[in-house]
Amino acid sequence: MSRLLRRTLYAIVAGALLYAGAMIWFDAKTIAAQLADFPWWRFAVAIALSSANYLLRFMKWELSLGWLDVRKTAPQLTRSRSLVVYLAGLSMSISPGKLGEVLRSALLKASDDVPFSRTAPIVVADRLTDLIALVLLSLVGVSRFSEYLPIVLVTALLVVVGVVVLGTPRILHPLLRRMSGLPVVGRFAGRAELLVDSAAVVLRIKPLVVLSALSVVGWGLECLGFWIVLGGFAGVDVSLTLAAFLWATGTLVGALSFLPGGLFAAEGSLALATTRLVVGATAPMALAATMLGRTATLWYGELVGAIALAIFLRNPEVRARAFAAAPQTTERPGADGDGGQGVGG
Repeated sequence: MSRLLRRTLYAIVAGALLYAGAMIWFDAKTIAAQLADFPWWRFAVAIALSSANYLLRFMKWELSLGWLDVRKTAPQLTRSRSLVVYLAGLSMSISPGKLGEVLRSALLKASDDVPFSRTAPIVVADRLTDLIALVLLSLVGVSRFSEYLPIVLVTALLVVVGVVVLGTPRILHPLLRRMSGLPVVGRFAGRAELLVDSAAVVLRIKPLVVLSALSVVGWGLECLGFWIVLGGFAGVDVSLTLAAFLWATGTLVGALSFLPGGLFAAEGSLALATTRLVVGATAPMALAATMLGRTATLWYGELVGAIALAIFLRNPEVRARAFAAAPQTTERPGADGDGGQGVGG
């Protein structure tokens, strides 16, 4: 089994164990007591909203594949297989910064021989546009809760730097060429040039605006789901704008922590802020709502991703290629058959 797929399994198991341990640490009985009279239809609605979010995110994936002209070299790539590949990437949502979702590129290489360097930058564009969406959603309440302003500003600065640097090949190419003569890191410089060219395509103004708009709607659905979950606890009075602010800023804290899936950083900040800012929310109530919200998003995504990955690996030939594949070994500089020129120009 390749290192990438093996790490996927390790990440899922480790994350589940950590979460189970946290439940015990925070007193599972207390959380269970808060959920005794919870209307579970609200949780089902949150799951449905997460599902709609995944479809929107699949649209981002498909649009990016189109901008990168992937189907010109892989016309056999069907929408259904692309959907399975996309959903399989959700199994790596608990990787740091969700960057493990680059698993999709490894699976696409195994199934349709699409060069890894051609599609891996889609994950970077996805993360940057997600951060743009979260910053915008955070703005609905940051004026009232100015203590969260530094989080929003730091994130916005990181996004600007990331878009400018990664979206401008003429900045990175000279640096990478100089690095190519260095020991150890030099052998990665050639591959990085191909990645930079692809990144420049999906980080142009039009793709960036379109992907960011879809991210705003997708994350907005998650905010709506958290608001619906919060409303299921007796005595809680929370507006949709406040729920959106809480969910967006809590997710930003998790992202900036760079912990796998933002585990504990997102939960802790979200539960604490909910207790402080939501009328009628007690600490156990806020923690229970946080757990439900994260289960309907992060852990539901992990389940969907694991099922999709199992479906992808049912084909014996594809499974053999996937087990043999890893981003470190799938390509060498110039191995894409494009003369090492990439796709961005």
